Amino acid sequence: MTHMTRVSKQGNSLGVRLPKEFLEGLGLEQGDRVALNLREHHIEISRAEDDYSQAMELGKECASRYRHALAKLAK
Repeated sequence: MTHMTRVSKQGNSLGVRLPKEFLEGLGLEQGDRVALNLREHHIEISRAEDDYSQAMELGKECASRYRHALAKLAK
């Protein structure tokens, strides 16, 4: 599902409004925490997870980013 929106000023920040259907699809309500990830020219928004899941995701990202250095260190 694609929805076009604009970046707008919200207080002292900039933001985008998320359609109700998108929020319902993730089971999100006002005040819920979300995680934002910048992925090769797009932003990924997901429900905030517990600390363990966040640590595992960070580990995967680091392993991917530094795979060549880690391979050399493993020799």
